[in-house]
Amino acid sequence: MMMTDATMERGRVMGIPTPAIDAAARTVALLYLVFHVTVLTAYPMDPLLFRAWHVGGMAIFAYLGWLSAARGGVAPLVVLGGLAASVAGTLYLTIHIDDIEMRAGVLPEALDTVFAALMLIAILDVTRRATGNALVILAAGFIVYGLAGPYLPGALSHQGYGPERLLTFLYTTNGVYGIPVGSSATFIYFFVVFGALLAISGGADYMMKLALACTGRSVGGTAKVSVVASGLFGMINGTSAGNVVATGSMTIPMMVRSGFKPHFAGATEAVASSGGQILPPVMGAAAFLMVEMTGIPYADIVVGATLPALLYFFAVYMMVHYEAVKTGVTGAEAVAIPDAAALLRKSYYLIPLIVLIVALMVLNVSIIRAALYSLLSAFVISYFDRRTAIGPRRLMDAAMEGAQGIVAIAATCATAGIVIGVLNLTGLGIKVASLIVGLTGGVLWLTLVVTMIVTIILGMGMPTVAAYAITGAVVAPALVRLGVEPMGAHLFILFFASMSAITPPVALASYAAAAVARADLNALSMTALKLGLAGFIIPFMLVYRPGMMFIGPLPDALFSAGVAIVSIWAIAAALQYPYRHALMRVLMLAGAVAMIWPGLESTVGGFAVIVAVTLWQRRVAAA
Repeated sequence: MMMTDATMERGRVMGIPTPAIDAAARTVALLYLVFHVTVLTAYPMDPLLFRAWHVGGMAIFAYLGWLSAARGGVAPLVVLGGLAASVAGTLYLTIHIDDIEMRAGVLPEALDTVFAALMLIAILDVTRRATGNALVILAAGFIVYGLAGPYLPGALSHQGYGPERLLTFLYTTNGVYGIPVGSSATFIYFFVVFGALLAISGGADYMMKLALACTGRSVGGTAKVSVVASGLFGMINGTSAGNVVATGSMTIPMMVRSGFKPHFAGATEAVASSGGQILPPVMGAAAFLMVEMTGIPYADIVVGATLPALLYFFAVYMMVHYEAVKTGVTGAEAVAIPDAAALLRKSYYLIPLIVLIVALMVLNVSIIRAALYSLLSAFVISYFDRRTAIGPRRLMDAAMEGAQGIVAIAATCATAGIVIGVLNLTGLGIKVASLIVGLTGGVLWLTLVVTMIVTIILGMGMPTVAAYAITGAVVAPALVRLGVEPMGAHLFILFFASMSAITPPVALASYAAAAVARADLNALSMTALKLGLAGFIIPFMLVYRPGMMFIGPLPDALFSAGVAIVSIWAIAAALQYPYRHALMRVLMLAGAVAMIWPGLESTVGGFAVIVAVTLWQRRVAAA
């Protein structure tokens, strides 16, 4: 890399050779992987210390990467400062951990405050660089709130905390090293590495080919490939926008070549990638955070989330099918369809996912052990083909991808911990829940609407995990207080945290898709909103029909499932099917709304309307 600034010679940053910086980053990534495997399998350590090195190691790796790419001016100095702050903050906590656990937030010493401030600044800076300003501004606002409590009016006021008490309080498991970071360190990182190993061993390519073989020849096959493949990748990836870039570079051009307009192709990819965050068994790693926040067993969460997630993808699948029918887009003639026999011979690529599901759902082993089994199986199957065998170099590549993938997640989890910590310390979390219930008069549907708005606004510009962590901690108790099932309350919030990625004006997944598709952002965003409409309806159905989560008697669950399938299909048809008469579209939508509305009479009436419109359309088409 050519550096022309006085502080940067050719191939050097601040006099340090860039190859040396890159080598240091790779070493940190490998040690980071070894550290997590060792602690979680053989030598457990204090949770605060483990989480501190999870965040500190992530920050050190991130700053090394930014230092290697830094150009001119004060940028290298700023990055070096962040690197030094990360190292200092983590080492100080390691050396004084016993004392800090006793005195932080109560009677801290001056150095405790200094190093706590350094670590918080480094975390906020990493979050800003990795994900943007939205969450950083929110966290900074909450820190100011914690300091300014006595000067605030009404319900917002509290006793206030000095910088030394507040900063050191946040320097523990009460703040940045709280439940979100605990999930990131214990569960999420392993699944990020799992996704990297799966990609390196050829599993990601196999899934794309499998989706192409299953749907490629059907009407609008390339868009259906995007729905299936992007959902599977998004489930493991953890970030909607990141998944759009990773898979959209393949699926979007393929859709455009087959005849779909660029804005529709990009919207399809954005909607499918966002839906991956709610698709079991991994759910973009949010499932593991939900386990920590609710105490609900992982297996129950997977069972409860399966039907709602499949309904979402069913709706998107049908909408792209109807769009293809309407525009005359046929199968994927421009793309080579993989041979079924060849795919069958390589079906061993599905073994890691099967191992994960069996370990968690059948054998009931811990999430950590299940993740390790999946990692081991991904490593083993790579040797089924000599071209994909994971040797030392590819293992290093997996460690690098794992470290790169965890930066945004761990940073946002740590920053979300600041918000949650201030909420708990000041009592604002309880006040907000009471305020929402008071504002809505305890009316459930209105409380749900307010929760939806809050979640989407929080989710704009930040990863799904962070938006879910903050809103789940604050708003979910209000829903539970009104009688909503705890799982339903958290899935409701998780759905809208995911949908924020396609909700204008700040729709990160749509922005990424527009860049890849080279399409008009406004047209793409509105199309994505239409294609993802089911994601805004299904959460309400979860609350009013908990049978969809297989909670309660089996007959009720089956009835709820049937109602959900028919109504979601009717919505997809009303929005996209090329009806001959506009009245058909209106009636189909009205029938779907009636079916969704609680009450047996409205359900039966809505079903009758849907059946009548379907028969009418067939009669018109046959005439």
